[in-house]
Amino acid sequence: MPKLARLFHNADEVVDAWRDALRHRNVQGALAIWLDDDSITCVLPEGHRLSGHSEIRGGLERLLEKQALFLEPINCITHTTLGTAIYDTTEAVHLKENQIEASFFLNITLVLLQANQGWRIAHLHASYSTENTFDLPIATHGLH
Repeated sequence: MPKLARLFHNADEVVDAWRDALRHRNVQGALAIWLDDDSITCVLPEGHRLSGHSEIRGGLERLLEKQALFLEPINCITHTTLGTAIYDTTEAVHLKENQIEASFFLNITLVLLQANQGWRIAHLHASYSTENTFDLPIATHGLH
């Protein structure tokens, strides 16, 4: 009997599953949360553009072959509409589970689509951040 794919009911669950897969060096788990479509794309921090499941699998295998990545979101802006969610995050990257200081920071944009499988990643773009420190937002506005 084939194993059924997990149905993600909200986009946040997919983003959490992505971080968890990187933490556990689980390439198969990371691929399972991508849209089942050949048009998916991923840009890794080194600038490599990957298209489709095969290229993304190879990129993830190279990325995780030596060590796990522990991502800690420090700033996140989300835009969600019917069937589409966009996450623009800055993530502190730790190379060890109990590491306090970040090894480096990444700016990550995730585009998720809701399809018959629930929410899935359609595009991911990661680049090294040029910032070394980040301030927490302190200004309030009338949108909340």
